[in-house]
Amino acid sequence: MGTFYARIGVANPEVNEFHWVDALVDTGAAYTMLPSSLLAQTLNLTPIGDEPFRMADGRIQFYQVGEARFKVGEKERISQVIFGPEDRHLLGASALQSLAVIPDTTHHQLIPAPELTL
Repeated sequence: MGTFYARIGVANPEVNEFHWVDALVDTGAAYTMLPSSLLAQTLNLTPIGDEPFRMADGRIQFYQVGEARFKVGEKERISQVIFGPEDRHLLGASALQSLAVIPDTTHHQLIPAPELTL
């Protein structure tokens, strides 16, 4: 496991205008979490529901969730996103899998996956 920051594009799925952020790529995180203000105000995303998430300390925390378009390199895909605190820019495994990229923790970059597992 390892972490590093990567520049990613995020957009409203209905608009092809990306907002670029530096997100922490955390190979241990399942989902992507970005600041609520970025998602709701900047990208005009509307949450589609609340979901429970288990935190690292064992607590259960409810967050609003939605869908956003993500871009890494030339790859674009829609994936679930969590409306999080203002200081949270986290790129999780579900978006990485959707984009078919894997983290290279040695060189601190996202690289195309040579193949995908079903």
